[in-house]
Amino acid sequence: MQGRGAPEDLRALMGMPALAADTTQVLDLDDIHRPRTALKAAQELAARAWGADRTWFLVNGSSCGNMAMILATVEPGQEILVPRTAHRSIHGALVLSGARPVYLESPLDEEMGVHHPVEPGTLARALEAHPQARALLFTSLTPYGVAAEVEELVALGRNRGIPVLADEAWGPHLAFHPDLPVSALAAGADLVVHSAHKLLSALSQASMLHQGGPAVDAARVEVALRMLQSTSPNCLLVASLDSARRQVALHGARDWQHALDLADWAREALAGVPGLRCPGPDRGARYDRTRLVISAVELGYTGVELERLLREREGIQVEMSDLRQIVVMVAPGHQAGDLERLVGALSRLARREGPVRMPSLPEPPPPPELAMTPREAFFASTRVLPLAQAPGRVCAEFLTPYPPGIPLLCPGEVLRTDHIEYLTRALAAGIPLEGSADPTLQTVRVVASDP
Repeated sequence: MQGRGAPEDLRALMGMPALAADTTQVLDLDDIHRPRTALKAAQELAARAWGADRTWFLVNGSSCGNMAMILATVEPGQEILVPRTAHRSIHGALVLSGARPVYLESPLDEEMGVHHPVEPGTLARALEAHPQARALLFTSLTPYGVAAEVEELVALGRNRGIPVLADEAWGPHLAFHPDLPVSALAAGADLVVHSAHKLLSALSQASMLHQGGPAVDAARVEVALRMLQSTSPNCLLVASLDSARRQVALHGARDWQHALDLADWAREALAGVPGLRCPGPDRGARYDRTRLVISAVELGYTGVELERLLREREGIQVEMSDLRQIVVMVAPGHQAGDLERLVGALSRLARREGPVRMPSLPEPPPPPELAMTPREAFFASTRVLPLAQAPGRVCAEFLTPYPPGIPLLCPGEVLRTDHIEYLTRALAAGIPLEGSADPTLQTVRVVASDP
């Protein structure tokens, strides 16, 4: 009905032009699974803009793209090299594919309490130890703005002759300014995922999957996408991808210079506020300077508390928070006044009176032991236990503090007391827990009989 039967409140919220465009797969409109006209042209223009051989538009988010990359390159039982600190969608793809993960360690930033991308030396040792691995996947950028050494990682995968996959969801803008980190596509990765809704102007849920060479069968990628993508894609999402592509292709260098200038000014201003930490330039070319990672732990605030205070007292919404810091995304749409408001609000918090009580923050525990493949554990017979009885048992579900969406425990991994202590303290601090049947963590689902 193109909005003609919509209630008044929805018309007021979205507007009739948007509702009228909410249609799909009628005559003269392309099918996202078999594009022949307008959508085919739009995807070809996107491939040209990002320097890809081929681009697919995604309406199920970057999670869909991550899953498609793995399903297209690895068969059940085959090994894939993947960071243990990858996004939960990648771990979900291991369940769907039946692939056997070879988890790569990522260096821990002890001050921030977060992991940075996998280093080339770690990957080289893993390739030597697992010559039968059939694919490599790495993350770059992290949600905190740190990029991987993509040229070295891609070269190691190329030398081994295996497909190189990159979860670059946080880096759709990298190709459009020389002062941003090198993009995985420019470094020669075979498949790369971008969230066009994270830093570009596409609508939420709109992402892209790019192919950068012939190492992966494009037909197999399409088969995977047909399983994972909706057969009724929203035209508004598809149109927003084409619009975001046009905007960044025409004005990307100018727009992202504006964002870099604003972020640099804010970081310098925050450096003069006692008790605040906002690292960045010390990481050099591997850091996205448009990302402000701000800690007020020395002032007595966890990241979660700082996010809540900024929203409730100042009307400022940040991208995300964790136990130690907040993350602020500076994008081309921001103006100088927006960053001035942020700096002013943080400066006022720093001038509060009274003694500072330092928050007690748990240290991330070491990686868990893998006892079964994620798929084996997910489909095994399970039982629900009280949390206190879970140490030593094999987890059968994802236990994921969110954000940033990296599972602390995946199916197939052995629960330990330190995992439970960390999750309990994270919940108490206000970090939501996703992926588990019981979000309160009173109980946990484990494999009924250990292997």
